[in-house]
Amino acid sequence: MKQCLILLLAIFVTGCMSNPRIEDLSSSNRAKAASLQIFQGATDRPHEIVGQVTGLSCNRNKYQVQNISDAEALQGIRINAARLGADAVINTFCQTNSDTDWRNNCWASIKCVGDAIRYTD
Repeated sequence: MKQCLILLLAIFVTGCMSNPRIEDLSSSNRAKAASLQIFQGATDRPHEIVGQVTGLSCNRNKYQVQNISDAEALQGIRINAARLGADAVINTFCQTNSDTDWRNNCWASIKCVGDAIRYTD
């Protein structure tokens, strides 16, 4: 029983997603994140996909004003893409979850997903 409780606690803790902390980024990654372009669709410029990136805007307090935004979730995308060494993010889409998001421990959230790319030209 104790092992099951520990396993459930570990799953719950690792399931709580948030955006990476900017102080954990190197100077070059911060510069990259600041200049990174985000596209809702594709780009005509030749590129390779280096990975899928996500960003989250989450309200973890049920009794607080629901202060969530696309901008915060897109910041998370920029930071995660910069950590991969990407030049841009394409095919970006954001979804608002107005009900409880148990997976991310949020009472309300906006999650954005995109494909981090590196230009090949």
